[in-house]
Amino acid sequence: MLNVAKKGTGVIELKPVDLADAEIIFRAWGRHPENFAYLTARVFSGVSDARRYLKDLFPTPESRAFHIVDPANGVIGIVKAAIHEPRAQIGYVVHKPFWGKGVATSAVRQVTEIIETLPNISRMWATCAIQNPASERVLEKCGFQREAVLKNWVIYPAQGNRPFDNYSYVRIPKSAG
Repeated sequence: MLNVAKKGTGVIELKPVDLADAEIIFRAWGRHPENFAYLTARVFSGVSDARRYLKDLFPTPESRAFHIVDPANGVIGIVKAAIHEPRAQIGYVVHKPFWGKGVATSAVRQVTEIIETLPNISRMWATCAIQNPASERVLEKCGFQREAVLKNWVIYPAQGNRPFDNYSYVRIPKSAG
């Protein structure tokens, strides 16, 4: 496991996600609607939904995903990097009781450090809803810079069947110049 400093108390740990972890994800955060406000996935109605979600986390063999683990509470979210060389798309979800505690910032910071060590990555990117200032702050604290507004970029099922604008953020790995 990787240790990541957390604002407030203690540390969080990142533990690699395995395709067999569907029940863990469902029980930890996947059945709670409040966690899905700005996710493209629908709230999981059962473990089978979490299985489908897990398959999408690894679009290429190089892609990485980690459980965000609080030592006192277990799994509290996921941080991932979908790698399509030379790019890596960063994404994350944290269970609502842990929002505002630096968990997402710590997890994203650690994953970007891991991705920066990969030789063929020249761009890390992420998007977030314009209506989600907390996610904007996470990305900015982790060295991402806003580069664009993506009009009608994505549908968040939890918010109805309409497209939302997103900000696009980029971080160029140190090794890419």
